[in-house]
Amino acid sequence: MQAEATVDPNDFSYPHGTHLAAMEVDTETGKVSIRKYVAVDDCGVQVNPLIVEGQVHGGLACGIAQALYEGVEYDKDGNLLTASLADYLIPSAADLPSFITDRTETPSTTNPLGTKGIGEAGAIASTPAIINGIVDALRPMGVNDVKMPATPENVWRAIQAAGGAK
Repeated sequence: MQAEATVDPNDFSYPHGTHLAAMEVDTETGKVSIRKYVAVDDCGVQVNPLIVEGQVHGGLACGIAQALYEGVEYDKDGNLLTASLADYLIPSAADLPSFITDRTETPSTTNPLGTKGIGEAGAIASTPAIINGIVDALRPMGVNDVKMPATPENVWRAIQAAGGAK
């Protein structure tokens, strides 16, 4: 017996928004500090604003963790080196900034409640906001890219590869 099916919904609903990360980079050590993080998202009608806020904060924490902390590393034989929380870094609440968040509300026309997804918005937007903020800060030094996660070592290496701190 064999079965095959394809689902192609014709009514999609996407959230949208803008995220801003104000960054500070110590060019001698590579340490990155997030001075301010602002996120404004449109998730359509908010059925429960408190849950929406929690979803955004959780997504921001995930995206920032991916940008600055989380790295999967293997040795030359393919063995995972970051297999525990002792090696695989994740931020604590103390490592994250306070977030400034707000919403716009454009109801979706594809469902009766007018809602849009919000769970991924923080995670999708925050990683590039952080990395682009770092690269923007270092662009005058010739840095055009920073390897993720943007640990102090990876940022310092990018600075050195571009000619070092001046």
